[in-house]
Amino acid sequence: MGVHFVLTLNQCGEERPHCTNCVQRKQECVYSTEGPYFFAGKQRKSKRTRQSSIAEQNADPFLASVSATEGHLGAAQTSSVVPTLNMEQLELELQWITQTHDLLARNEETRKVWEVQVLQEALHTPFLMHGILGLSALHLSRLRDQNSQSKWLSIAMSHKNVALSIFSEQLSNINQSNAKAMMSFAGLVVAFRLGSSVIPGSSDGPSLAALIDIFTLARGVQAVAKQQQEFLLKSNFAPLFNITPPELTWPEDIVGAFRRLEELNVQCGQQLVHHDTASYERDISNLRSLSAFTLVQPQSMTLVGGFAIRASKHCLHDLNHRYPFALVVLAHYCGFLHMARKNWCVGTWGSIVLQEIQQLLPPDWQHHLEWPVQQVWGAGSDQFEILMES
Repeated sequence: MGVHFVLTLNQCGEERPHCTNCVQRKQECVYSTEGPYFFAGKQRKSKRTRQSSIAEQNADPFLASVSATEGHLGAAQTSSVVPTLNMEQLELELQWITQTHDLLARNEETRKVWEVQVLQEALHTPFLMHGILGLSALHLSRLRDQNSQSKWLSIAMSHKNVALSIFSEQLSNINQSNAKAMMSFAGLVVAFRLGSSVIPGSSDGPSLAALIDIFTLARGVQAVAKQQQEFLLKSNFAPLFNITPPELTWPEDIVGAFRRLEELNVQCGQQLVHHDTASYERDISNLRSLSAFTLVQPQSMTLVGGFAIRASKHCLHDLNHRYPFALVVLAHYCGFLHMARKNWCVGTWGSIVLQEIQQLLPPDWQHHLEWPVQQVWGAGSDQFEILMES
């Protein structure tokens, strides 16, 4: 009994927070701790326990690697600041992935590009990331209640301003490292400019001058990006260049409208010295092919952004000088814009700009607006009756 008592007394009783044997021997207990046992177990172990743990780890490489990782992470945590999360930006990225990216897609292939690949490109291109966050915030300002609308709108404008500032600095230096970002940013700019103007209470609403500015910026970006078109066509952005119109049965009124536009183009080429018939022929062809997407899916942005990006230099010049034929072509574009009015980015753009064009055109040009006026206001409207009387 005496021997057994001495052996027991010499051993740690492993009682917490202090074992009786260690206290009697006036030795420091290996289990002594000021904190709760849950944490103490990881802070201090007995020699016997440590040897057992090492043996187990040597027998199992996985346990050894986990132990090493824990030690590394523990050291890192004690020497670095705990990272913070920007919840607003995370919410905007989620908004892009779940909804906003689809605004710019026309099929499954292009949807994948906008949803994933454009976002991946933005991870190392700040102006594109700000553009994505800005458009997503603008979208949220339309989806959320009125109490939070001003908050998201303010965030959207802040991201847009930063994006344009950085973007403008890179316009003179387009290369393979930023060509994808430049190309996709053009689509974001068109959507943002259109969408921000139809926000309730916006001080910069739809107008002819604003639409021409959108065309000018979008075409400018596209022209610069064309320097890298060969590279882009071989990249994962190639689906964005493949614009194959959907098959459909064309309504007779639209077929007639395009036929009259083509005839007027030829007539103007014969009568007006400055008129570039070939350039307008391409513009009318682009408008026709892109309009198929609107007819099949009225809320599609393919025509809205596509025509803005592809408008010829000659057409933009004539629009800036308010030449009648250019205004007539744009009026037809407005007719398709009005078809897409339920898209949150489009809204009243078509009707407002068409009304401005009506006011600008000379009386002998008014009858060329028959189709867009009928499309926007209907055959029985006052605007249509005035048109027919002119």
